[in-house]
Amino acid sequence: MRCLNRFWILLATLFLSAICTLAATYRSMSLDALVANSEYVVYGRVVGSHVAWDSATRAIWTRTEIQVLDGAKGRPGNLIAVTEPGGVINGHGEFYPGTPQFRLNEEVVLFLYRAPGNRLRVVGSSQGMYNVSTYLSPGQRVVVSANQEIQTVYPAGSPSLQTAKSRIAAPQVLSSFLRAIREKAVAK
Repeated sequence: MRCLNRFWILLATLFLSAICTLAATYRSMSLDALVANSEYVVYGRVVGSHVAWDSATRAIWTRTEIQVLDGAKGRPGNLIAVTEPGGVINGHGEFYPGTPQFRLNEEVVLFLYRAPGNRLRVVGSSQGMYNVSTYLSPGQRVVVSANQEIQTVYPAGSPSLQTAKSRIAAPQVLSSFLRAIREKAVAK
């Protein structure tokens, strides 16, 4: 009897683990899909953030202020607030894998939608965030998908690691990227 109880506990644990894994998985989105599912697409700079407990959702949320440098889709205004789950308050933290993480003064391109509670959120989790850099191409701003930060750990030399590395896209010139977004938004 004790062995049978352990079996059911193990089975329930595996089942719940599978559900949690599915809940944390996002379907891969093309640039067309990102644009189509966005109310706004902005190029901007992170100028501040505020972490707060939300009693309605019983979760910690981080509200990040973005100074809009260019609006490729929609009319967002000069300053927007992007709200994503997670953060740290009084030593208690919540982290949601795949959720965009912002750093003060970084420049980003964001694909945004309006979520319940009138929150602006990033489409497709980190798929809807592109980091802007001049590091990879001195003097020219380029974008790289934030989603390319592979969060899966593979043993050194495994075929899975080689496959994952081959999927990383080359940086794109920021002005060309924003132009392509504008064209897709108009064609929609």
